[in-house]
Formats: sequence, C-alpha cells, structure tokens
Amino acid sequence: MPAIDDITIPGGVCVFFTETGGVERALGNIVGDSVSVDRESDEIEHFTNKSGIRRKDKIFTVEENAQIDFEIDEINVDNLRYFFKGASISSVGAGTAAIVDQKETSLVEEFVSVEKPGLTAVSARQFVDYVFMTADNVTFVDNSVEADTAAGVAFTGIVTPVTDFMYIGKLSQFSEVDFQLDTLGTGTTTIDYEYWNGAAWTDISVGLSDGTSNQQADGVLTYTLPVDWALTTVNGVSAYWIRFAEPTTITIPPTYFSIGRQALVEHTDFGVDPGQASGAGSTKNGSVRRIAAGILEPAEEFMVSFTYVTFTSQTFGIAEQSVIEGSARFVNNPQSGRGTHWEMTFPRCQLNNNGAMDLDDSDFQTIPLSLVVLDNSAVDTVNPFGTVTVFP
Repeated sequence: MPAIDDITIPGGVCVFFTETGGVERALGNIVGDSVSVDRESDEIEHFTNKSGIRRKDKIFTVEENAQIDFEIDEINVDNLRYFFKGASISSVGAGTAAIVDQKETSLVEEFVSVEKPGLTAVSARQFVDYVFMTADNVTFVDNSVEADTAAGVAFTGIVTPVTDFMYIGKLSQFSEVDFQLDTLGTGTTTIDYEYWNGAAWTDISVGLSDGTSNQQADGVLTYTLPVDWALTTVNGVSAYWIRFAEPTTITIPPTYFSIGRQALVEHTDFGVDPGQASGAGSTKNGSVRRIAAGILEPAEEFMVSFTYVTFTSQTFGIAEQSVIEGSARFVNNPQSGRGTHWEMTFPRCQLNNNGAMDLDDSDFQTIPLSLVVLDNSAVDTVNPFGTVTVFP
C-alpha cells in the first residue's frame, strides 16, 4: 500500500539565483507546466564470463549532467538581462522618493517585499485601525484618525465612570497598545480590560500588564493573546476589539494624543533586507519581516516607512558577457496536504537562455531559462554538484 503522505503534487516552485558577487533573488513566477529537472549520466558497463555466461557485474559512471529548464513570466530588467546576457544595469534619471506608512503583514519570519528597490531610512510601527468612544453603545465618537496621529489635537477619553467605554479595534490580532496622553487621568482605580471571546465580553487576565497605571500615565498595555479572541462588530465595524471603562471614580478625565502608535525596533521587532537599486547584479526589491521574539503577533499588520531609489528607465547591453555564473536554490514547496517539500541547492551553476522568447499578443510573455549545474569539487569534494534537502 503506498504511503499516501508521500504522494506529491508539485507547487510553490521557485528558483533563487545568486550571481557571483551579487545577492540572492527569486526569479519570479514559474509558469506551471514549464519546469523540467534533467539529470543524465554516461556509464561504462563491465561484464564477466566466469560462470560461462557473459553477465554484467559493474557499472561505472564516467559523466554526470544536471540541468533545470523553466519559464518565468515576470518581465523585469533583471530577468531580461539574464536572457540577453547583459552585464551591468544603468539607471537613467536616478533619484529617491519616500513612502510613509505602507501597510505590511509578515505571517512568519519570512521577508515580504515592499515592491521598491534600494531601501534606506527604514522605520516601522504598530497601529490600531479604530478607536471609538461611547456612553451608551449606540452613539459612537470616532477618534481613529487622531489616535493614529503622532501629535495634534488631543481627544477626550472616558469622562463618566462605568457607563463610558473606549473601544480599540484592529483587523488583525494584537497584544500591545501604546497610550500617549495629553492630560493625565487621575482618581481612577483598577481598570478591567476586556475582549470578545465569541459569546461575551471577558476580562483580559493572562499576562496583563498596564503600563499606563490605569490611564494615569503614558505607557503600554500588554497581555497574552487570548486563544479564543473572536471578531465582533462594534459601530458597524468587524474587527478584533478590546474595550475598557473607568471603574467608579475619575478626578480628572484623561485626554489622548495617540493610541496604538508604537515604534518597532529594527533587529528586535522587525528585520530589513534593503534590496539593491542597480549595478552589475540585481535590482532587487527591498523587504521586511517580523521577528518572532518582538512585539508583533503572527499575521499582525504593521506600518513601514522608507526611502527608495527611483529612475526613469534602466538599460544594459546585449551580449556583454558570455557566462552568468553563481549559485542557486530550487524549491518545490506544495501546499499543506499536497505532498513533500524538498529543495535542491547548487553551490555552482550557470544561468543560460533556453530557446526563443515568444512575443505572442494572445498569451502572457515568458522568458525561457535553464540552470546548468557545474562541478564544485575545488571547494566541496563530498558534494560537488550540490545537495537535496527533504522536509518533514
């Protein structure tokens, strides 16, 4: 009986290439049925006739060849350069521009592209999508814009204890909320912060730490993410909400400059790959990722700001080099339940064009390429062709 879990439908097929002296880049979307992995060997067979009948008793491999042929449909300057064997890429009209607060999500500790090359001055921050005030759970005051503004006109928090509620919501789950107050509240006692568990509002109890001293100081509210936190609708908005009311006493009601704006620390909360704007190697887009040990939760959205390189056009010469050599990774990572994730790593290979690039106005344009594996025994005598890794 076959091992069902080992039956595989290929998927998540990617080729990552690192040109000698350059940086690794994904070559882009590979057209579904265009990948072929070809391994050939030339062999000499030895025979013996000691038994009176000529029989094969040994096979010697005298030549090994390995090649991966594929087509990609992402038409950019780097992939075109590979096909036409260009060398350095020149940027015409180079300059810089800036993007402020671009929303990103990193589900795991993998980089996600920000779709711009040559990043500098990268910063990131937390945010919340909504901040509502209500005295009756019918009429709401929307302070969402001001709550996400670093400085400006302060807005009023809870005035009347017990009946006034502040609702803080986000489209993704979050476990920290930064409060920056203008007027510090006074006179209040312990606040119960609540979340929606799918059936009722429930006290946040696990890992709760109120750095605001009950909304009487600037600080950060932190808690362990509730396992049963569910979406619910507040003021017509479906989100993950926490809420709180002041208990029984307020001497001075708090006012707020911002809620939920908290700077993330690079190398602690998030990481950056700046990419590359131009040069003999890549025009790789920059990317960011969450770091699991930081304050971002898996799948939590965050804001990224950065400066990037701009240009009016990019150019390279045709047939400027005869060989494009480097290293590569070939990845086959099917969706969960569709088979085995395996990868091949080639420490030395050559990237070549592989046939004609058809310009058919009735179909997507593709670029045919091939990776030819080269011997690397001068560096690695054990695995001169590379390695295959299979993941559980």
